[in-house]
Amino acid sequence: MTRAAPSAGIGERRSLSKGAGIEFAEHRPYRQGDDVRHLDPRVLARLGESYVRQYFVDRQLPVYILLDGSKSMLAGSPQKYATATQIAQLMGFVGLAAGDRVRIGFSGASGFKWSQPMQGPARAEQLFAWFNDLAPGGRADFGGAIERAARDMGKAAYVVVLSDWWDETIAHALDRLEGNGHEVIGVQVAAPEEIAPNALGTGSVMMIDDETGDELETTLDETVLADYRNALAAFQAQLRQRLVSRGGRFFALSSTADITRFFLRDLRAAGVLL
Repeated sequence: MTRAAPSAGIGERRSLSKGAGIEFAEHRPYRQGDDVRHLDPRVLARLGESYVRQYFVDRQLPVYILLDGSKSMLAGSPQKYATATQIAQLMGFVGLAAGDRVRIGFSGASGFKWSQPMQGPARAEQLFAWFNDLAPGGRADFGGAIERAARDMGKAAYVVVLSDWWDETIAHALDRLEGNGHEVIGVQVAAPEEIAPNALGTGSVMMIDDETGDELETTLDETVLADYRNALAAFQAQLRQRLVSRGGRFFALSSTADITRFFLRDLRAAGVLL
């Protein structure tokens, strides 16, 4: 089920709106004030009644790409932020090429920094350059920022959320986005050691939260590692089920993932890219 709908400006996607367009939609009875140029003489001759021809209006699909710029995104090699940024740029370019209205949001310490709305492949350089001045690494409330931003994002847009998703408040943000009829594409970018912590070895380790500085000393052994893998798989399965059941998609990948393969195989297989 697709929730997002073309609703902005004049674009290349058929909308449910009727008006001046190319593709015929339907007839309806003439009403005072209608443009007489849209009267259908054949229907008038056949039925003796005045009907106007209506056409589908092609509009732009509003596309929002929300990029997590918090400090935790700097972990990994390559950094999660670098991989997420690459995905954001390519998703933005896909939107531009499709004639959609694309806007990028970067979550920093004071909320989202927004790009200007962009449309058309000629804006690609502007889109790529916009990322150059971003400074990730602060302590950001990504979920809270999405909730606040959702108030100004309208209805039924296509929303791509790029994050490591290690933020308990994102669930509330999804409630807000889905409540506004948005179609949410969630992409989790995790560091290799977050996916397979067995690379850290076993024994006593000190774990430190990058953003809060909170410390947790624990002992890694095969039981703890197995519990972690099961918990991570359950967390991802729950997110995937939730988003898919509401018309969205969820993808989990490593910061070392082959992005070309992700776009050409995974996103196409899921129907995100045609």
